[in-house]
Amino acid sequence: MIEHWRPAAPPERRPLVDQVIASLRELVGSEGLQPGDRLPSEPKLAERLQVGRSTLREAIRALSHAGVLEVRHGSGTFVARSDDADLAERIAAARVPEVFEVRTALEVLVAQVAPVRRTSAQVTELRAALADCRAHAESGDVTAFIEADSRIHRIAAEATGNTVLAELYEFLRRSIEPALVVVADLVELQRANDRHEVLIDAIESGDAAAAEAATRAHLAETMSLLVGPSD
Repeated sequence: MIEHWRPAAPPERRPLVDQVIASLRELVGSEGLQPGDRLPSEPKLAERLQVGRSTLREAIRALSHAGVLEVRHGSGTFVARSDDADLAERIAAARVPEVFEVRTALEVLVAQVAPVRRTSAQVTELRAALADCRAHAESGDVTAFIEADSRIHRIAAEATGNTVLAELYEFLRRSIEPALVVVADLVELQRANDRHEVLIDAIESGDAAAAEAATRAHLAETMSLLVGPSD
């Protein structure tokens, strides 16, 4: 029962607020609380966490800003309602050109940044993924090709060193993959491999301009497959 919950260990003072934040996250996770569920009252939480009310309020404020908790004045503190699932559903229901337009902006940014931040290990991973793409194109395994293709783009996004960019790109990439499987054919797969090779060469050589040009050309071809050629 949530009213009898106590943390696994009292918060340590290193720093105290951070420990209280960790304990509150533990409360939400260990009790299986759902969005909209109410936390114990502030006096009870402060007592069980063995901290002062001001420290507790600071921790709650931080978690509120992070979107984990929601403070309703006069009602108490609640687990915040997450919009992530709703967002995923809205994107899944959106028109392909809309999603692709946003994805294009992210891919162009990846092309601009990855060449100047990539590591040699990431270039090696890109080459290996491209080799898989070529093998799957030869065998006609479209599903496996799309997976290897996704790996190329994921590694390139990770090569930017920007975790937010990488996560956003991966989120949008997953939403459009079903459409890519439908329109793909062997001729286009081989052409995509050639575009990828130009991109990877540019990333390896640190040529952001060439990487961006290759990305825009590849995206234009992919978009024509998805929605048909522009007038």
